[in-house]
Amino acid sequence: MFEAVPAKAAMHKPRTVLTTGESIQEAAAKMYHLHEEASPVVNETKEAVGYVSTDSLMTAMMKGLPPDTKVSDVMEPFPEMLTEEEIPSLRWEWSPPCLPVSGKDGELKGVLKAGEWLKAVQKAQQEKDQLLRALSVYDKEKVLIAAEDGTIKLTTSPESFQPPPGKLENLPFYQEITGLLHSGSSDAPVVKLHDAPHRLRVHPLTIGKKIYYAVRLKQQEAPVEEEGWKEKAEQMEMVIELSHDGIIMVDKKGFITMVNKEYADFIGRPPEELTGRHVTEVIENTRMHIVAETGVAEIADIQRIHGDYMVANRMPLYRDGELVGAVGKVLFKNLGGFKALKRRIENLEKELATYRGEWQETNQAKYQFEQLIGKSTEWEKTKQLARQAAETDSNVLLQGESGTGKELFAHAIHQASARAPGPFVKVNCAAIPGDLIESELFGYTEGSFTGAKRGGKKGKFEAAEGGTIFLDEIGELPVHMQVKLLRVLQEREVERVGSTASKPVDIRVIAATNRNLEKMIEDGDFRLDLYYRLNVFMVHIPALRTRPDDINVLLPYFLKKVADRLGKPVPAITSEAESCLLQYAWPGNTRELENVIERAVNVLKPGEAVDGSHFPPKLKSRQRTEKPPALQEAVQRAEKETIEQALVYTNGNKSKAAEILGVSRTALYEKITKYK
Repeated sequence: MFEAVPAKAAMHKPRTVLTTGESIQEAAAKMYHLHEEASPVVNETKEAVGYVSTDSLMTAMMKGLPPDTKVSDVMEPFPEMLTEEEIPSLRWEWSPPCLPVSGKDGELKGVLKAGEWLKAVQKAQQEKDQLLRALSVYDKEKVLIAAEDGTIKLTTSPESFQPPPGKLENLPFYQEITGLLHSGSSDAPVVKLHDAPHRLRVHPLTIGKKIYYAVRLKQQEAPVEEEGWKEKAEQMEMVIELSHDGIIMVDKKGFITMVNKEYADFIGRPPEELTGRHVTEVIENTRMHIVAETGVAEIADIQRIHGDYMVANRMPLYRDGELVGAVGKVLFKNLGGFKALKRRIENLEKELATYRGEWQETNQAKYQFEQLIGKSTEWEKTKQLARQAAETDSNVLLQGESGTGKELFAHAIHQASARAPGPFVKVNCAAIPGDLIESELFGYTEGSFTGAKRGGKKGKFEAAEGGTIFLDEIGELPVHMQVKLLRVLQEREVERVGSTASKPVDIRVIAATNRNLEKMIEDGDFRLDLYYRLNVFMVHIPALRTRPDDINVLLPYFLKKVADRLGKPVPAITSEAESCLLQYAWPGNTRELENVIERAVNVLKPGEAVDGSHFPPKLKSRQRTEKPPALQEAVQRAEKETIEQALVYTNGNKSKAAEILGVSRTALYEKITKYK
């Protein structure tokens, strides 16, 4: 069973809502502007009637449908329609990216994603488990636990409250409850429940960051003779002493009134030496005096005493409705076993610290946009486009030559996005052997193949849950794996090798390549549908030779970086060396520039400045000294490069490209045809 969570608790407002009367051209413009993969469609009464995806719009355009085709002609029906109070099924099949949520009037109120709803279910279940643990400490009492708004969450005896009240205000003694809450009184007035007198007590419970209220009802019993009370007290004292758990009691001021032998042995002093002393003098990190003063119970708190861990429950004590102290219980079976557990915890802590350090080193973004060094107009435009990509949750495709800094941009986009607190998992698709790439990406189950780890292993996509997965060298991914990756991007779920069960994943994909994917598609080496899934937001990283102004900025940066790493003073650089670097074509881009600087600093003698003699011979042999082209050819080449740059900047939107270039769309189409 899972905790019931209504759709309204996890839904969100869609950024784009289309109407049936809009054209597919208008729909594409809206969805492109907000980088939406799918948008709900409503009719004239604002009821959800279907949805349109980028795939369906692209299919319509490829079929040659005119731009003024109505959205209603290409939309797809939702497989299921939800109401705000409806509880989705765990067997719910998510074929669209989300499902619509409607109000009582049928009007669209929001959309629900599978990942968001499952997170809400998990969180609600965790809260319920904590509330159940809180209930377990009460014995022979009828207890209701209610949220701050009065909604009753749990009760120890449902049969005593029929029909179920739902909220505190429906109880016959609600006025007494509000009186105790408003006054903060520790009184215990007598109320009637099924004609039987009960003592009523109300006190707050802290569960995580939420406040709940425990409403306790204890039926009054007939007076017991003094001898009976003495007998019960003696029996209770015997039970306490025989307990393997540590038990301690304090009065309202925090002075110890009783401690059993097990707890005294743990502290290392006899019980009689502890009685009468203030609890803070005896037990480190204790909160017993706080509970005795506030009356707020603390359940399953982790406490460390003398280097040992323990789980402590602390409950307020009442007598005739008045707060008189607190009782604490430390959960451990015996000291020997507890100390062995402590050693095991310490070892696990060390292993965890090591693993956490390795994991963070591997799965944490390191760079931000401020660390992408450059001042050229082209570089600043590229950074601005990447910042826009960071503001969305759509997939991003980074294209550029080797060494231009595609991975740095991936880091920066993740760091500037809403997913920054989550992991950043890097995968080099070219570095993983073809027979291992599926298990590396999607994980595997125990026994799925020879050498599989016991218990199985989660893959990179599961490791990136809640964050970003960076697929570098995506053009090297084998075709058979492209099909599996496409399914993950469409369904937002992974299936481990050897398993038939699918697991939802909440991830954002950033892919990078230095290859011409369009040419690979023509050659049959890359799937067109996967390209469209990845190329939701494309960022082209310009080559270093197209932005020579940035070399002057990168030079002092790399000189200092390399000198600091090698433990040398930052050297000067001659104007001859600068000129040499500015004239070189840099086929290896920024990575090659850094390597050249590192080589030069390594061979420098103390006090020497970097000059041309410290550079490899190829820098002089490959200077830009070729014969210049004819003026007409140079103009055409510049015009072609400018058009290509505008199309890259607008993600292929010719209307926007024409606007940027200051020409009509007709003129732009003619130029594109001319330079093909």
